[in-house]
Amino acid sequence: MVLESELRLEALDSFGVLAQAIGKLCDAILQDAALIAWVQESNYFSLPPTHCSARDKACAAFNQLQYTDNQAPREIIVVPGFIGASSPTLKLASEVNECKDRFKKSILALKSAKISPLDPMLTQKINSLLSRNNAAAQTLKSAGLARLHLKQCYRKISILSRAPQKISWTWAHTRSIKKITYKKAQEMLEKKGSDIGIQLQMEKLNTISPYESLAIVQDLAPHLRANIVFTEEGKVQRKMIKGPLPILFPCQTQTPFPQFTPPTPKCDKDLNRMIRSDVRLDPVVFLPAIRAHRYA
Repeated sequence: MVLESELRLEALDSFGVLAQAIGKLCDAILQDAALIAWVQESNYFSLPPTHCSARDKACAAFNQLQYTDNQAPREIIVVPGFIGASSPTLKLASEVNECKDRFKKSILALKSAKISPLDPMLTQKINSLLSRNNAAAQTLKSAGLARLHLKQCYRKISILSRAPQKISWTWAHTRSIKKITYKKAQEMLEKKGSDIGIQLQMEKLNTISPYESLAIVQDLAPHLRANIVFTEEGKVQRKMIKGPLPILFPCQTQTPFPQFTPPTPKCDKDLNRMIRSDVRLDPVVFLPAIRAHRYA
């Protein structure tokens, strides 16, 4: 019982510290108003007419730790952009990322102890905390912890070491491939039940060698990536980073806007695109119930 209490207190404390850190960061971002910034419009939330600058949009995105009313389950809010920042602001952004790590660890500790991070006791206490913390109260309003979006709490703010020359956003379509043994495939099918469809797939599995490995393939949701271009000593350098939130980088009043290409609307994966030559999987699923493919 003592351990449970300690874990809950750590989760409460780490969330409170995170909310305060985000508040301080947003104050600093707004104070850097003379520096360059661009943030794309968002359909997830709207700001009053008096708060429509790129920096206000960025702060709204960083503060959006909960689900919005029109947000689908597991959907992640995407608000791409870039914010030129002073050194103190960049330091505060790094501190926010550290707070995110601490909060994530506290939630994972709760889950490891088989304590739901949404249990009534924790919800009541965090709501009490929010009533005393203006920054956090503005973030969660009356939604409570049950509306908290953990992935949006966990995801870090991208910070560049220098101002980029170019930024372009693209939607990445990736998939997860997990290699499993014949025995593991059997176990996974058995957990699916014993209806006729599963029986047929079990018989199909029995036609291959017990020493053959299979691959569980899962298409991941499209996610936004930012392609960054720097020029240093006449040489072009490129890097790709996550791009769902505004990117921060060092900036001075004379720093010019980077060339940038805003992201297009999210689109579905092109099913007709060419298959990579190094793909070694049979494109036809072998065991549909568990999304298992054979290696070609």
